[in-house]
Amino acid sequence: MTERHENRVVGSGRPASVGDLEEEHWTEERRRAAKPVPLPAERPPGEQPVAEEAEPAERGPTGHLPPNPPPKEQKETTGEQAESDASPVLNPLVYPYTTCGKLFFTQNGSGFAGSAAMVAPNVLLTAGHCVYNGGWSTNVAFFPSYPKRAASDPAYHFTYSHVAAWTAWTQNGNRAFDYGMVWFDSAPGNTVGWLGLLWNVSTAGRVWDAVGYPATPAPPFDGNTMDEAVGTFTASSVPGTVGLTNDQMEHGSSGGPWIYRCTGRSRAGQRPTRLAVRPQHAAVLVDGLLIAHLEDAVASVGSGFGAGRGGDGLGDGDANGLPRRIRSYAV
Repeated sequence: MTERHENRVVGSGRPASVGDLEEEHWTEERRRAAKPVPLPAERPPGEQPVAEEAEPAERGPTGHLPPNPPPKEQKETTGEQAESDASPVLNPLVYPYTTCGKLFFTQNGSGFAGSAAMVAPNVLLTAGHCVYNGGWSTNVAFFPSYPKRAASDPAYHFTYSHVAAWTAWTQNGNRAFDYGMVWFDSAPGNTVGWLGLLWNVSTAGRVWDAVGYPATPAPPFDGNTMDEAVGTFTASSVPGTVGLTNDQMEHGSSGGPWIYRCTGRSRAGQRPTRLAVRPQHAAVLVDGLLIAHLEDAVASVGSGFGAGRGGDGLGDGDANGLPRRIRSYAV
């Protein structure tokens, strides 16, 4: 069983021989036929990871990496998105939704689809089971704001260079570490923007916006619409994980971000009834261990960090691609 100190990030590069396979592979017909990636099966009670392994990380200093809207951000016309059960996103071409999209990939010879979001110029965050399921996913392609962009749009879709996940997921199937990462040489974030990252922060009283492409239950979902659910954290039956109130999204929504908006807070800690779509800061809550072991992620992909507007795949960084903008952040 993987101990905490043994857990590390491992990955796989895109085969150099495939050429433009992803562009040719994901035709409209194949995208329609792609199955929504199912949630990992829960282990029987006797096979659940021990508590020490299931905890994503020890509590440490809070941290924050800032978000970055796209350089040519489309202006919102509707102003607000109601807090309610899952419903279609009003305008997927408005930040922070520009960072979100549908992820297509091949596993065991079959086409699947999940959800994902950019968290750096070159880095996409998704679910571990979207990049690894008994073997590494191939033919990985990201379609931001799917299906709202035309094929002529420079941000229509992007193909991967590397995928990565925790060994606690790839070796043990530990749901507490069901994180997946995708690297791109083409730096999609410079066009669509990226979300910030938060870690080791309290979730009490905070409102989160879950975004994804659920195909079940059907109806109301069809897998081809960007949906969202706004709610607060709630208990989960899966060790090391949490749930979200109001979130009815199932298969296909895996890998989508839970976005925290600073402007979503109201006075005196009251839960707001509506959520502004123009946030001061849009950030995804991640495991502090993901940041602490970032060097492993860099090593696992080698030169997979291309040069983005921020200098590397994670914004302003040093020669090794490690971010300099990690700092304590009171939220």
